[in-house]
Parts: sequence; structure tokens; C-alpha cells
Amino acid sequence: MTALLQAEGLQLAYGEISACRDVSLHVAQGEIVTLIGANGAGKSTTLRAVAGALLPRAGSIHFRGHDITRLPSYERSKLGISLVPEGRRVFPFLTVRENLELGAFKYRKEGVKVRGLIEKVFDMFPRLRERRSQNAGTLSGGEQQMLALGRAIMSEPHLICLDEPARARADGRPGHFPHDQGDQCCWHERPPGRAERALCA
Repeated sequence: MTALLQAEGLQLAYGEISACRDVSLHVAQGEIVTLIGANGAGKSTTLRAVAGALLPRAGSIHFRGHDITRLPSYERSKLGISLVPEGRRVFPFLTVRENLELGAFKYRKEGVKVRGLIEKVFDMFPRLRERRSQNAGTLSGGEQQMLALGRAIMSEPHLICLDEPARARADGRPGHFPHDQGDQCCWHERPPGRAERALCA
């Protein structure tokens, strides 16, 4: 398989507090990689580092053959890396449709394309179609997670970093990630076996 993402020897910290040491991972084209560990093991921190929300103290990150170690998150987004954070973080006072439109910001001048991507997300998550004119803050937790994932898909990423993706189902049970939406998926899982973080390509 062709390497999509390669991280080597990452050292991650919040201020003076070290979170992860010597983290290395490899995500190949068409692969789903899950991160497994207890609370506080650094799973979310690792995903944030891949997406550019946290720059490493040491180590390197390469994406599609390019060194992105010091690249800011908005530049990584343009390259095709998308993060679905824990806690959903939708825009509560915007409608479902408006939240999705923000996910396609880089296509903001291509109205036809944006509408097509929205329809694709609605086909994937029919519940969002039903709620398209509803403010995101009034959705259930599971519906908000569907919206967060749909918003990430709107940018047509090559790599999606999913933090607690099992919550994307309204009934709380683990579901199937639409693997054809990106090149890679990175997933974290905590015992007893429920997937909570992932990298999807």
C-alpha cells in the first residue's frame, strides 16, 4: 500500500505537561487505523497533532510525501486532512445546512459543487435531511455527531481523523464509517472494544 500519512517520533505536550512521547504511526492508502488506550493515554492529542491543532515538540509528520510537521491546521485542511473532534463542536445557532456549507468553505465560489456535496451528505445521513432547516444546537447528541462528520466530509478530505466516532449513531451503538469518503481513516478505540478515535483514508 502507498503511504498516505507517516508520523515518526512525535513528542506532544500542553505547555510544560508532556502528553505523548515517541509516537509513530503509518496510515496506508485505503486503510483504517485505530488508536487504542485508556483515558489520558494521548489518543485525542495524537489526532490533534495530525490535523495541525497541536504542533509537536519533536518528531515529524509527512502527508502524501510532504513534510507537514510545522504546517498550520488550515493549510492541512487544504491538503485534505479533516478532524472530527470529540464533543461535536457544531455551530449551534446555524442551521444544519449552514453548518455543512461551512465545511465546504474552500468551494464557496462553486455553488453547484457545494449543493452536490450537501446532497451526498444527506444521502449518507437521512436524518440530517429531515433537520436541514433546524438549528444545530437543537439536535440530539447523535444527530450533532452526524452533522460534525458530514461537515468534515464536505471538504472531500483524503484523511479523516475521528475522535469518538461511535457516537455518530443516534442510538449510541457503533456504526459503519462510509469508508469511500476519504483515502484514510484513523480511529481510536478504548476497551471494552467500542471505537472512539480513528484515522480513515
